[in-house]
Amino acid sequence: MTHTPCPICSQLKDVETSFYKYGWPEHDSPLPAAAASLVIVDVIGEDRERFHLRRCPSCASLYTYQFSYDYYVNGSEDEEVLTRLAPAEALTYFRQHAQQLEALRQEIDNLQGAAGSLGDYLDRGCPSPAEAEASFEQMQAHRQAADLARQRLQAQVDAFRQTCPEILQVWAEAHSRVCQSLLAADSIPGASPLDEDVARYVAQSTLPAWQALPQAGEAFIAINTAYLSDYLERLQAELTIG
Repeated sequence: MTHTPCPICSQLKDVETSFYKYGWPEHDSPLPAAAASLVIVDVIGEDRERFHLRRCPSCASLYTYQFSYDYYVNGSEDEEVLTRLAPAEALTYFRQHAQQLEALRQEIDNLQGAAGSLGDYLDRGCPSPAEAEASFEQMQAHRQAADLARQRLQAQVDAFRQTCPEILQVWAEAHSRVCQSLLAADSIPGASPLDEDVARYVAQSTLPAWQALPQAGEAFIAINTAYLSDYLERLQAELTIG
């Protein structure tokens, strides 16, 4: 991303505002025409009308867009604010959304793990008929919730691949660095000597999926924390905003 003037951004100041007063068109002051050339970064679940991110299709500069209105007896007043992000501000935005993607990924991991534990209980726990029925219903609910969350994650990753792949790069590179640091260590923390080879295999097999994620592949990548006990702590450190 660069702030080098381009045919679009050269027509926009760092902060642009618009103002409209209902019934008073002589007071209207729209955003510059160049603002309409910016592309909206689609964030699933975000109130796009009131706040969203836009980016320049020419030089990839980023802008926040905010809309607000006030109702008055003599006519409502609407205002738009378009603000160009400095590189450090853009990186903060990328990290925030990478953390949100990771929170959703962990939610899916937890739901699938809970469903798996209930499945094991049904297979080997000798539950009573009533306990078996309740456990089966709970297992199905966890699976359905996980499926819905996976759909949300896939939709968001697909959207970011089109409009803001930097978010995916921040997320995927954080996971990649954790995998690489584990593979480079003399021993994997928390892994017994018998589990060391399995833990390294898990890290090694997970790494290519994260390296490919910004461009292609499944949005959900499971992390086997049974063998990589401090994986999530390492990841949190990688994703923490400085």
